[in-house]
Amino acid sequence: MKIALLRQKVAAPGGAEATLIHLARGLAAAGHEVAVYGTDPPTAAQDLLGPGINYVPVPVLGGKTGRVLTYALNVRKLLRQTPGRLVFSLERTLSPQVYRAGDGCHREWLQRRRPYLTPGARLAQDFSPFHRMMLGLEKRLFTDPRLLRVIANSRQVQREIEAHYGLDPAKIRVIYNGLNHNKFRPLDEPEITALKTKLGLGENSRVVLFVGSGFARKGLHFLLEAFAGLKNQKNFLWVVGKGPLKPYQQLARRLGVAARVRFWGPQPDTAAFYQAATVVALPTIYDPCSNVVLEGLSCGCPVVTTAANGAGEFITPGANGAVLARPHDVPALAQALDEYLDRGREGKVREAAQEAVAHLSWETTVARTLEVLKEAAAASAKGWQKRLLTN
Repeated sequence: MKIALLRQKVAAPGGAEATLIHLARGLAAAGHEVAVYGTDPPTAAQDLLGPGINYVPVPVLGGKTGRVLTYALNVRKLLRQTPGRLVFSLERTLSPQVYRAGDGCHREWLQRRRPYLTPGARLAQDFSPFHRMMLGLEKRLFTDPRLLRVIANSRQVQREIEAHYGLDPAKIRVIYNGLNHNKFRPLDEPEITALKTKLGLGENSRVVLFVGSGFARKGLHFLLEAFAGLKNQKNFLWVVGKGPLKPYQQLARRLGVAARVRFWGPQPDTAAFYQAATVVALPTIYDPCSNVVLEGLSCGCPVVTTAANGAGEFITPGANGAVLARPHDVPALAQALDEYLDRGREGKVREAAQEAVAHLSWETTVARTLEVLKEAAAASAKGWQKRLLTN
């Protein structure tokens, strides 16, 4: 097959970009002709994609709203110049044949976010050109008869798409993100002790770990409040990721926990942080399927997250973590953290965490994605034959 893979950013350090690279390389390795259409400088993107994958730069204009819209328009124009490709989009674009909803459902995100906004911010959200454009693109995408298959990265996202847009469930396939188990793996106790020393921790120190960019959406405010209310005031909170530090540093000081909170900033390799942590906490307002949860579990670390996170499907409460009904339920969050700060290094808990995601791999994700692309290609060919016969 000739496959056009659409994603604006290739070189950004996000989970969606990592997924794109794994899919592009895996599909190319399976013998398919893959072209990636993105907005990054060609050299940087091509270096990440590697040999055997064609990179097509797409011009974009304007700010956030303009870039999304001009990408959708310009990539469609470029695709019309090279017909015969199966269009597989990881972005909300115009008329792909297969769409991977790795960013979730924008309408669902806005609804979940709304209760946490001030009246002024709600009004701004309602009339935001960006959000109005995103909702328009999303509706057009899911109601376009040319859309043959949708890949959801969790059952949660599948339900959201069906509920908001009435998409035929027969068109949707759930394929979870993959995992690199050689990288994200549990360590033996001596290795953990050595790692803690390297990261500036005592052997018996216990750490709540938060990993993620977009601190407001990921619920860092709620986590700081819960951390301040823990029974044991000798634990530490580590924050890894990109976001505005000042308001959260000020909140930590007001809560009296600043000395026990460390902001690490973005890290190119997060595996060591999971391996040193006692429990991962992600009280997110909305996540389609957070890689942080999968990676933490793979390292044998229990995870506390929310019912607004598709990755909660891998958590068995009481065995390898907890799933909170509401992100802002600070007492429930503190109770769950207290439990797993006590139990997080137990062999039974660590085994349950690792086993929950042991079946995930990038090889499986690529293979299942390829099955969906073949389904779409067959449906597309059948559609062409039908049109030819009726003309």
